[in-house]
Amino acid sequence: MKSLVTSLILFFFIPVFGQKSVHDSLKVYYQDSLMVSKNFKDGTVSNKLTVKVINPCNAEKNRFDGAVTLINATVQNKHYTDNVTYNYPYAQSGLINLKTGNISNFTIDKHQAVLIPFTYCGNMDNDTQVSYITFYKHKKYLHHIKYYCGEDNICKIKDDLNVTLKDLPSQLKSKVIKDLKTKYKNSKDFY
Repeated sequence: MKSLVTSLILFFFIPVFGQKSVHDSLKVYYQDSLMVSKNFKDGTVSNKLTVKVINPCNAEKNRFDGAVTLINATVQNKHYTDNVTYNYPYAQSGLINLKTGNISNFTIDKHQAVLIPFTYCGNMDNDTQVSYITFYKHKKYLHHIKYYCGEDNICKIKDDLNVTLKDLPSQLKSKVIKDLKTKYKNSKDFY
């Protein structure tokens, strides 16, 4: 019985993508959160997207780093629920920066795809990245795309996107690549 309980605990508490969960001692550092909700239809089914960022970037409070920062995104309807939780491991050098206007959904092959891009604030550096949580056809994806921003503030993708995004269906990959090339061109687009 003890091994069954241990197995159930491990099954229910190991986060997505093999990432370690936030240790309880770090939860005292949760200062604030940002919550975004969006409703959309996938065919005739109503869906709700909820995105929550714990300890997001906050320029008003001059908070650009901390002990912990994480993002949780959930898609839910009456038949299905799925979520992704990402605990950024380098919170001491930057926090998750979610621009709600960059969240998008669109139809591909009669199914809704949801893109949740986010960046990181903190140490202003030439090397930066954009991360994407993507939901499509009951699958979830998390990608990190590296950029280099030059002294002229123009930013270029460093990754080979055909390799980094190889697990995405081709039409979805094309949409993500278009987003990356149009929304993230200058240093200011990341902050």
